[in-house]
Amino acid sequence: MDNTYNLRLLRRKSLGLIVMLTAMALLAVACGSDNGDGSASDGVGSGGSSGFAKIDMPEEVFTLDDLLAANFKKSKTYDVEGLEGATEAYYGFFGNDPYNRQEYEVRFYPSHQVALNPGVSYADEATGEDAVVLADVQRWDEGLTQRRQCAGNGGHHSGKCDNAKYGDYVVRGNMILMCQGKDSKGALDNCEALLDAMQPS
Repeated sequence: MDNTYNLRLLRRKSLGLIVMLTAMALLAVACGSDNGDGSASDGVGSGGSSGFAKIDMPEEVFTLDDLLAANFKKSKTYDVEGLEGATEAYYGFFGNDPYNRQEYEVRFYPSHQVALNPGVSYADEATGEDAVVLADVQRWDEGLTQRRQCAGNGGHHSGKCDNAKYGDYVVRGNMILMCQGKDSKGALDNCEALLDAMQPS
């Protein structure tokens, strides 16, 4: 009798462990799914709304006209010599409130694949908390002044001016869009706002 009871108890414990491990595995798969093109299907890190992917639309080809049609205000045209693979690059502003516009840098490439490689490696250098936006560090220093911002030191002076202005970037088709933001989430929200404006009504 004791052996039968022990066997039943062992089976119950084993079944419970299997159920728990299966549930954990399903949860891990659901939280970390990948679309196969490098874009996560559940958003971008801590930024962007549900369904907003950092890398998307591999078949699309965008031009400056697509941005201008969304009321992007082009301020500067950059010389892309030294920005490997790029065909065009621009700096400008976007925002419905003319007194609260955000700054952007957009880089165009001949294809989505070229935007990913080598384009993304250059965008990584210029965005986020770890970016070092100094002329002797950046491989491409055209427009470096616009990619920097000053961090106040709590006093009258503006403090250090070697902080990255662009908190993050997105890749859409052949375009890399670098967006102003104090962190990744804020930058991706600003990226999303401009991309939403580019959608046909």
